[in-house]
Amino acid sequence: MLSTLENTLGTGLMAKVAVVALGVVVVVSALRLIGGGSAAAGELMSAADAHAKAMKGEITLVDVRTPDEWKQTGVPASAHTVTMHQAGPQLMKELDQVLGGDRTKPLAIICRTGNRTGSLAGPLQKAGYTNVIDVSEGMAGSRAGQGWAKSGLPIRKWAPGQTAPVQVTQGK
Repeated sequence: MLSTLENTLGTGLMAKVAVVALGVVVVVSALRLIGGGSAAAGELMSAADAHAKAMKGEITLVDVRTPDEWKQTGVPASAHTVTMHQAGPQLMKELDQVLGGDRTKPLAIICRTGNRTGSLAGPLQKAGYTNVIDVSEGMAGSRAGQGWAKSGLPIRKWAPGQTAPVQVTQGK
């Protein structure tokens, strides 16, 4: 393969840079295929651990799905509801409200299968949220685990206007 690349690109400095860049693309793509891409954007946590930590007040759990999804499946009992499907400034305003304005607090995000939270963790970190946690198995399960519902974790019925879990106690 290297000789084919040399024949195509030549053997100069730019050809070597192109080969290195191609190698980086291959490695990054392989990591994403096996699930390694999300870890760089934040910590990963199971649904069970997220619920336990939210109940102790160690993290703030936020369900970022759409209101229609909340209606269909309910919401993790220990989660706040802030949809990621809104303008960025409004999303951050609502997240800041949930976190009490402290972007250093642990923020765990959950969606249906972990795809959206995996793509949201990095941008949130770039926006100044320094401790973003991806509950990557989501509500319905994924490669990361069986999910909130199949784990038998408590779910509350979503009601318009109710954004915070009523039973979460603040940690010790």
